[in-house]
Amino acid sequence: MTPNFKILADKTDITDLLNGRLLSLAITDEIGLASDSLTLELDDRDSVLEIPPRGAEMEAFLGYGERYSMGKFIVDEAEIKSPPATLTITARASNSGFRDMGAFKSPRSYSWQEYTLLGIVQTIAKRYGLAESVADEYRKILVKHLDQTDESDCAFIQRLAADYGASVKIAGGRLLFIEPLSGKFPDGTPMPAIPIKTEEICGYQMRLAERGKYEKVVAKYYDFDLAEEQKVSAGSGSPAFTLRDTFTSRSQAMARAKQKLAEIASGTRTLSLDLIGNPLLSAESVVELPNLRPEIAGRWVVKSARHTLSASGYKTTIEATRKE
Repeated sequence: MTPNFKILADKTDITDLLNGRLLSLAITDEIGLASDSLTLELDDRDSVLEIPPRGAEMEAFLGYGERYSMGKFIVDEAEIKSPPATLTITARASNSGFRDMGAFKSPRSYSWQEYTLLGIVQTIAKRYGLAESVADEYRKILVKHLDQTDESDCAFIQRLAADYGASVKIAGGRLLFIEPLSGKFPDGTPMPAIPIKTEEICGYQMRLAERGKYEKVVAKYYDFDLAEEQKVSAGSGSPAFTLRDTFTSRSQAMARAKQKLAEIASGTRTLSLDLIGNPLLSAESVVELPNLRPEIAGRWVVKSARHTLSASGYKTTIEATRKE
């Protein structure tokens, strides 16, 4: 089958205009708040292409017989150069329901007292016209005291996610606070796996991180009621690994200790995979791989996906991971 594309610019179909001019199309989808992107490189040999204004919305579709939406993007920058005469357009992921990205990335100060993680995410989401989606395991965790000092909401929510071993992302008008690379929807329902056939695989590389030797992880936190430092631990036995940071609550310290113990106790396999283009693959999706060899067969969770369409064809490159 022959791959094809469609591009909408401010909801107007400009595919016919770009046919014969498209040198390459690249779409990158990643976990976290890293901005997903669209890059178009176009043949501008007769200088008739208009440079799109910053802020214009583009929607890209990829596929074969059927084309799938790869997301909406806002034009961030454009570059013209010669020779050869080309126009390159770079756009970042659009969150149409998002209010005031500038404020989201601007410093603010606030003291969070007696909030659940659900309450914090709800409060921040509401400021920007977003709904929230928080995985069940985080919803009821209580944060007794946490200071946000000259720190943007963008940086703060990422720090909070890191402290509790979560992943944060804005998608579909929602602020997501979820278990990273879990292969589950925010409500905990397992995602269906996308089967990958042997003939679809162009190349692969797998890395296995060495398993650690620690049996226990110790984390410190400051108890504001007792006005002294306390410790919690995950696991048992020795030797013990002690986290450097002092956390602001027992629940936060325990969450980080459990996360670190899981990282130490299990070898993490990372897989780079080059595939015939597959528009269904995106960050956080689950793939089922054939038995190329026993270490690779089975389910993996996608960390990032990059789709490229050029004269060489349509290719998808994914980075995937799983714990053993």
